[in-house]
Formats: sequence, structure tokens, C-alpha cells
Amino acid sequence: MLDAVSLYDRATPQTLRKDSLFLAASARDSIGNAHGVDTAFSGWIDNARELAEQLSVAPENPAVLYSAALQELGEQADELIIGCYAAISRLPDGALRLSRSPWSAPPIYYHATAERCVASPLLRALFAANAPREPDFERMVDELAYDWRSDEEEAWYKGIRMVPLGATVTVATAEHRTRRWYCLPPPVSEETYDEHAAVERARELLDEAASKAWEWASKPAVTLSGGLDSPLVATSLLQALPKDRRLAAITFVPDTRWDGTATEGTMGDESELARTLVAQYPQIDWHVADNDIGPPDRGARDVFAASEVFAPGLANVGMYHGVYRKARELGCDSLLTADMGNPTISDDGRYAYCEYAAPGKLGQLVRLLKNRPGDSRSLSRKFMALTVLPRLPRPIRRALRTLVHPGRADMVALLTPLSGDARKRQAARAEMRGTSSAWSDLTFDRSREEAVERELRDADGPAFDVDLAFEQLYGVRKRDVTAYRPLIEFCLSLPARAFAWDGEERRLARLMGIGRLPEAIRTNRKHGLHNIDWHARMTTEREEMRHVLEIARTHPFLGEILDIERLLTLIDEWPEHPGHDIETDWPRILALPRAILAARFIGHLENRNDL
Repeated sequence: MLDAVSLYDRATPQTLRKDSLFLAASARDSIGNAHGVDTAFSGWIDNARELAEQLSVAPENPAVLYSAALQELGEQADELIIGCYAAISRLPDGALRLSRSPWSAPPIYYHATAERCVASPLLRALFAANAPREPDFERMVDELAYDWRSDEEEAWYKGIRMVPLGATVTVATAEHRTRRWYCLPPPVSEETYDEHAAVERARELLDEAASKAWEWASKPAVTLSGGLDSPLVATSLLQALPKDRRLAAITFVPDTRWDGTATEGTMGDESELARTLVAQYPQIDWHVADNDIGPPDRGARDVFAASEVFAPGLANVGMYHGVYRKARELGCDSLLTADMGNPTISDDGRYAYCEYAAPGKLGQLVRLLKNRPGDSRSLSRKFMALTVLPRLPRPIRRALRTLVHPGRADMVALLTPLSGDARKRQAARAEMRGTSSAWSDLTFDRSREEAVERELRDADGPAFDVDLAFEQLYGVRKRDVTAYRPLIEFCLSLPARAFAWDGEERRLARLMGIGRLPEAIRTNRKHGLHNIDWHARMTTEREEMRHVLEIARTHPFLGEILDIERLLTLIDEWPEHPGHDIETDWPRILALPRAILAARFIGHLENRNDL
């Protein structure tokens, strides 16, 4: 007989027992039974009312609705369900069915033997049920090498697997069968593309997504930047705002010690632009998050304890602790974001630099090159770098980059904390499985089709574990308004000209903003840098980083994989001011914090206080 555990370890859990089946969910999740199918469900169903009417069940409990859908629709159920969810179901024949929605979903991990299967969004729930806790250190090295392996089912610990996005796994005894059912609908041809209709439809779908979010959240706050995507989300939420309500909005700002400098075409503090939206919409109750952001590893041990996952991206999201704290202070139950805005409504369309190098489109290419924001290079150099280089064979691309930028000859070596031997071993493993570091040959996608394929391939990752950890730490749940499946599928079906045309990047978002966004936001061509304040936040931490690295030197794993001497040199040769360049700044922004995070994670695993 199989056991299933879906446990968030939150207060007032709901439980359901049947024979040896144990399902548990927090008050924000649900359990239910329909037609002999038991389900533990985490997340939400956006088309619940339509499904409930079709299946003749009540729409309020998504677990009951999901169980009914499985019984009535079988394997096609997930294809018809629109939402963001992880579901663990026990079927009438005793098998377990584990499922995640496409694009965005809580994780599901499972450990199956001949005697039982333990499954949960939380790894620590598996460990509490005596699943093996043997870390896959090679996976950790891969993350440090920026080799994401985002499409794999092997998890962070040996013997533990994870369910992919847009897939189901059926477990019977120790055997498991994975069905990857999701695929994108066909794209719209450029010949039939109607810009006015596309803009209106994108607005409708974003408004629809915002309405669904209001139905789900009792007291939400929206994250608000000075870019295009989160202000557009905020205006759609305001469209659906009940007349007697106000919309809480939270903006983060750089650390208070930041010197205020930024490179051409970028902005570090987006609060002034956010303020222009607030001035236009008095229904917004605006707040600024705490500007004491601290070092890149602040709160990391807490996140590791909650998730049990090594997520090196924590080095770049420290400011979100302040956002979540502010939401909790305001009594908000949820945080609404626009995380998927960049690949959907506000895609910049930079694949157009290659795609428009074709007869009939050269004029469009020239307009884009001339008007590229933040790029003061000559037209010929931009043409070579953005249009010609990505089309050349990989060895030639690398040779040319080395010729122009000798310091960037090996970007993986520059930006990873790994030692030379560790990099070589990792690269050999990657070649055998057909993966590579994201920095081994970084270039723009060469076509819209290639960009969409990459977005689908790389959609999964430890960010969902981090979201779940933040929820546990702050009691505030997150919902990405732009991760609404109909909106994603519509935007990804559009051709390149929807996003880059007539010399304008992010064209769809700019057109969507007409009449909704202040012109200062709608026409702004600068992009925000979340870690513009890295120098201010890390300078005072040099001695602590040195201390951690010296201890790491003596550790059998860390001392082998980390290039301790190089990392210490980065600290010893600390610049007086940020140089705003790749060769000087980026190793300190990327490699050094990730080395410290690796040490913190090992410290968590081994219950050590000195790491």
C-alpha cells in the first residue's frame, strides 16, 4: 500500500486518512474526495466555475474539483484545467498520480520504494517521513557553473525525484511513469498578425488574470517597479478593484548606502517612476520597502532550512525579504507580482536583430540598431555584435569575443566560483548529458521560435522552492498575475514584430500602456538593475566573507570545488568604487556571493554554525 504526504507544515492543517493514505494541507491548501479519488491540492484553478458546471460539482474546493476531473476526464484533465497547482491524488486502483500545471506551479518531490511513496511540495516533509537525505553534490556544482538542468526529473538528493512542469507522474509500487502532456499552441503568422487586435486582446487577458487574482486573494499587495510589466499589472488590478477598496503596492529601493551611480541606459532606484503611477491612481496605497537590504546571503540559511534546496539565485533577490516583511506588516495575505512579464507582455524582442536580417526587413533592422537603448556603439559594431555574431559557428563566436574582449575569453571561469578542476569535471559531465553552462556561449536568440522554445525549456527551477520558502517565512503567499496560462500562450504565439518594430523594443507593452500608464513610464527606455547597490552591501562584509572562505578551504567538498585563492583575491583587491564593467564587477556580483551561499548551504546540511 502506498502512502502520500503533501505537507506544508503550517498551522491548522487539514488531514484525511483512508487505509494507509495520509494527506495533509495547510489552511491555504485543500484536500478532498470525489468518485473514489483522494487529492491533496496546492494552488488554484482559474476556470473552476466552468469546470464545476461541466462536472456537476461545487467549485469551492479545488481538491474535490480536481478529483472529479480525474475521474470524468482521465488523462485529459490537466489539459483542460487552467491554473497554478501541484496535485497529489490517490486513484481507486491504489496508484498515486502527481501533477503540476505548466509554466508556474509549486514543486512536487517524491521518493518511491516497493513499500511506499512519499510525495510533497516540501523536501523536508519527505525527510520527516524518513526519505534518504543524501545530497547530490554534482547537482550543486552544476548550479554553480550556471548549468541549470531545468528539464530533468532527478532532484537535489539521491533517490528523490521531482515532477516537471506540465507533466504527470503515476507511481505504482516502486515504478513511475512520466507523461509530459503540455505543448504550446501554434504561433500566429506574421502575415495574419493584427497589431491593434493583439494589443486589445493582451489587455483583455491581463485584465482577466487580474480579476482571477482578486477572486483568490483576500488582502493582496502588488509589487510595483518603474518598468512596464508591474505597472501594467497594477492598472489591470485597479480595473477590477472593488469600489470600496484600495490597492496596496510595495516598491523596493537600493540599499541606503548606495552611492547613486548607474551605467548608461540603466536605473538603480525605480521609486520615482513608481511615484508617477501612484500620482495618477489615488486608489493605490503605496509603500516603500526597507532599504537596509544587507549582504547577498542575508536570510539564506532560513530559506535553505525551509526549502532544503541550494538556490544560488538567492544572491540576487535579497531585496525581496524587505518586500515580504512590508506585506506582512500591512496585514496582507498575498503578494501579486509580474515575474513572467519579461517573456510575455513586455518581451523586448531582441531576437529581431537576427530575424530582421532578411530581405524586406533590413530597414526595420537598421531602425532597431539605431534606437537600441543604452548602446552608444557605432551602427556597424552593433550590427556585427547583435546580428552577425549570433549566426556564426560557436568556435568562431568565441574567438571573436576573445579578440574584442580578452578578459571575457572564458565567461564561465570569470563568473563562477569553481576551481579549474571542478569546472573541467563539470564540463565533461555536461557534455555527456548534452547540457552546458548558460555562460559558455551567451548570445541572443536568433529567432522568435528559438526564444519561445528556450522559455518553455527553462521555465522550471528552484525559484518555485524559494517562493514556497518565503511563504513559510513570512506567511504571505505569492501569485504571479502574468503567469496566467491564456495570457502566456497568447503572448508566446505572437511574432517578433509584436515586440520589436519601427525602432521600438517592448512594443506590445508600450502600446498596452497607452491611456493606462504615465508617459514617463510608458516611454522610459532604461532598464532596472536589482543589484546596482552590490558594492555598498558587500564592502562591509569582506572580513566575514574571508572568514567563511578560510573555513571552506578546510572542508573536503568546498575546499575541492571552490577556487579559494581567486575568491580571496577578489576580496583583497576590492575596488574603492564599482567599476560598472564585466571584468571587475561581475565576478564580485556573481561568483563571490555564490561561493558564500554554497558554504551556507553546506553549513545548513551539516548543522554547522561556522559556515
